Amino acid sequence: MRTGIVLLALAAVAATSCQDITAAERAGVYVTLTPKTGSAACVYADPEPAAVRVKQGVSFVNRSSVQVTLVLRKDDVPLVAVAPNDTSRAVKFSDAGVYYYYSQGCGSTNAELHTLSVTIN
Repeated sequence: MRTGIVLLALAAVAATSCQDITAAERAGVYVTLTPKTGSAACVYADPEPAAVRVKQGVSFVNRSSVQVTLVLRKDDVPLVAVAPNDTSRAVKFSDAGVYYYYSQGCGSTNAELHTLSVTIN
């Protein structure tokens, strides 16, 4: 019984995390991902940090020669995948806060983290 309650609680937390980020109709902010020398999967993000309002869309523009999958550091949840020389679908955040993300192909070390600040205003 106790194990079932713990599993149910974990499922509720996971569901809440997914609901915090949803598809947006359009982007108000674009973050350009440019490859670092020596690795197309490791990218610079511009602007860095990026700022977006709650429920405002943000898209990522991939200027590298490979698909880039961006992952949120918190819970290691994939955010978007962007084809080479393409723009991701827009996503929006329902909660204000500072979100850290990284390119899955490059890793999540502090040197590879990028910042997205989600504000109320």
